[in-house]
Amino acid sequence: MFSKDRFNQDLIQSFLLRQGPSSRLRDAILYALESPGKRLRPRLAHESGVRFGLKPSSTSRFGRSIELVHLFSLVHDDLPALDDDDFRRGQPTLHRKFDEGIALLAGDELLQFAHETFHELSDAVERESFTAALRVFHQAIGRDGMIGGQALELETPPGEMTLEMLTRIQTLKTGALFRAAVVIPALLSGTPPSDPRVAGVETFASAFGFAFQIADDLQDEEQDRHESTKNILGLMGRQAAIELALDRLTGAPGFEAFSPAKELAILLESEKRRT
Repeated sequence: MFSKDRFNQDLIQSFLLRQGPSSRLRDAILYALESPGKRLRPRLAHESGVRFGLKPSSTSRFGRSIELVHLFSLVHDDLPALDDDDFRRGQPTLHRKFDEGIALLAGDELLQFAHETFHELSDAVERESFTAALRVFHQAIGRDGMIGGQALELETPPGEMTLEMLTRIQTLKTGALFRAAVVIPALLSGTPPSDPRVAGVETFASAFGFAFQIADDLQDEEQDRHESTKNILGLMGRQAAIELALDRLTGAPGFEAFSPAKELAILLESEKRRT
């Protein structure tokens, strides 16, 4: 069973073993690592690893690498040039706690640390399996994944945002890392990319990512940050969005095997009854 406390300890300990010239940068990265979070991506990775028979040590290492990518994205998203947020999860964002320059560098180092951690897997699995997994990892982060989605969001004026465009943005910006979280453990285990089970977890990840975004939009709505022109709820309608998210999620292959998916379904069912 996945332990968030143990994961957090391992994540911080793995960072503390590294040395660097700047104590201020080190403190900023620790601030990011110690920030409260659900650790959804490493949880999904853990359960996918169990499903495909990946060694626990390799699953844990990959879980740390993908969470580091996620943390990098949060630090950079909060910067004034992007979302310009002062608080995250009730705490000052990193650039408010320190400054913009340190926040930018901390995000860069988190991404670098993610890649270093991932590359440690090269000695633990077959070369072909590692290469296939690394390809998915890079795709999830770059222009065909999270960074590409962020760029599309920046260049699309609110008045021109359509449901199709917004769905594409969220699939790249948010969904790509969820896909990587469940697909990469399968590939690292030696399962061929052509195996139908890999396609199954990809379908699950797509449904999970959409449902996660709807839940996130609902939270924004509760906090009076609802922007109808940049929000699936506003473009699709609250009830229709919740029902579609639930149908896709609960009907996805492997739904019962992933505890975060079941928790998300319970949350959406509760919101559906409120509508």
